[in-house]
Amino acid sequence: MAVLLIAELSNSELAEDATAKALTAAKKMGDVTILCAGENTENAAKSAAKLSGVAKVLYAESSSLGHDLAEPISDLIISLSDKFSHIVAPSTAGAKNILPRVAAHLDSMIMSDITAVIEPDTFERPIYAGNAIQTVQSIDQKKLLRLEPLTLRRLIKMDLLKLNNYHRLIANN
Repeated sequence: MAVLLIAELSNSELAEDATAKALTAAKKMGDVTILCAGENTENAAKSAAKLSGVAKVLYAESSSLGHDLAEPISDLIISLSDKFSHIVAPSTAGAKNILPRVAAHLDSMIMSDITAVIEPDTFERPIYAGNAIQTVQSIDQKKLLRLEPLTLRRLIKMDLLKLNNYHRLIANN
């Protein structure tokens, strides 16, 4: 199974903590491709390629992607979705804005606030203000997940930059 992890970016730089924690969980679902989408994202893609467990990094650069608007980023994700069984992101404001649009287009449900991956289709999430943990299973073809970064462990960053594992998608200048 292939997993698309939408990287969390801050001013065109990779938010390593949230992305690395989401990567920890995403690796349990299959081979992980990280998507860095925004304006001037090449450095973010290079940083993402250094994370342990990444199969590939895609980056899309465009002025239309640089304003954190959900519409152009969700359109990009939808165009890539055929290649992935899971689309995941850290549970941040950006993901809470983007994933509902992707889910509506793909006719899939969003599994929110995931704290653990049991199987590729089985997850844990808190309920009752975090006083209980619920195990949920998805039967959707495409699984869309918002991973709670505060409860996930972070992977150790690799020392060697894997330049051959990141690919440019869009260039508009």
